[in-house]
Amino acid sequence: MTLPLKFDSHRWLREPRHGELLLALVALIFVQSCLSVENVVHRVVLNGFFFVVVLSAIRSFSGSTKRMWATLLVGVLAYATSWANEITEIMGLAIASDLCFAMVFFALIHAVGVNVFCEGPIDANRIIGAVSIYFLLGLLWAFLYTLVELVEPGSFLFPMPASEMPQNTRLISEFIYFSNVTLTTLGYGDVVPLSRPAKMLAVMQAMLGQLYVAIVIARMVGLQVSQRRENAEE
Repeated sequence: MTLPLKFDSHRWLREPRHGELLLALVALIFVQSCLSVENVVHRVVLNGFFFVVVLSAIRSFSGSTKRMWATLLVGVLAYATSWANEITEIMGLAIASDLCFAMVFFALIHAVGVNVFCEGPIDANRIIGAVSIYFLLGLLWAFLYTLVELVEPGSFLFPMPASEMPQNTRLISEFIYFSNVTLTTLGYGDVVPLSRPAKMLAVMQAMLGQLYVAIVIARMVGLQVSQRRENAEE
């Protein structure tokens, strides 16, 4: 007679698995490109996907319950202020929402990084975590770009007149695109940074993107291959 399996929530939280986070990040980037920012429901759904990413990274905070709950609280606050901004269109709420989301993604990058770069063998889960950090960097910078544009309008040149753009959600959608283009140094030139803070952020992101891929991802994959050879020889 077999006993029913019991779900151990504590063990589930102690064992970070970055695959679900990566799936959530890819889904967010894909879904936001299919949603219309002119539709209120679509904008709320987009903000909801950001919160889903936060939820999918809960296990990354396995080493600190306080930080996990603090990040969740800030994530809830970010989603609440974003929803309130959709109703009231108050600039302060848009800035507060973007700032909270930027703080959340910074905390997620730190938490995933602790799990990925800790001591121990390099496995597929840690490589997936390193790839997730790359996607998180793109989203973090998207919110930083949005904050710069909200605080100093005209910091970026867009392919459409600024008067036709909703102040926050379309900016986020545009900057997710611009951030990933800059992170990968594609540089299409359809969105151009004009102000000094905008230029500085763009340059820093381009440099970080190149260094991250060249040093972190390549090294981790190389270590995994080396470990497999050593195990095969044994």
